[in-house]
Amino acid sequence: MIDIVIADDHKLFAQGLANLLNTDPDLQVTAIFNDGRSLLDHLQSQPTQVALIDLNMPFFNGEKTLQRMKEQGICCKKIVITMYADERLLKSCLALGIDAYLLKNTELDVVIDTIKAVVAGTYVLDQRASGQRIEDPTFKDDFLNVHKLSKREVEIVKLVAKGLTSAEIADTLFLSILTVDTHRRNIHQKLKVKNTAELIQLALKQDLYLQ
Repeated sequence: MIDIVIADDHKLFAQGLANLLNTDPDLQVTAIFNDGRSLLDHLQSQPTQVALIDLNMPFFNGEKTLQRMKEQGICCKKIVITMYADERLLKSCLALGIDAYLLKNTELDVVIDTIKAVVAGTYVLDQRASGQRIEDPTFKDDFLNVHKLSKREVEIVKLVAKGLTSAEIADTLFLSILTVDTHRRNIHQKLKVKNTAELIQLALKQDLYLQ
């Protein structure tokens, strides 16, 4: 079980995110804070694996909070989750030792996958989080845009098309089998396919496995 704390001054967003993260059996949000100072006070006395930190908060904004965490040697994975796709902010946060930088319009499954990858030490921070985004050819395809497949879902479709089982996909992507099965159900719903055979047929027809 990965324990998580959230620091965000938008209470509805923070509580909503916590509720969504808690639907994953591997995650548990243990506390929510609405300012950086309260988060720091908590982390000084309660070891925590992951902190999700907004940048725009009172009583220490996100950057000041990250600076204090660095100065105090607080050991926890730090994931910025913000509405600002800004290169300067990204570079500043990188210098303060963040482990990931996510935008608030990121899909839930990507947030969950990022948390797990950060804890496992397999996450590579994507420079596309900044305002200077690099186009990802995966999302240029009209079919994918229409069906709103996430990057993780596209990866899973490719592996399914190659004949991998859920267990094999889980091993390949460093996920739990339950998480993979959840992704597969979501993929079936989005693509309106009834089973794996139909999914593979559609993937081959659209050349998804080649993208």
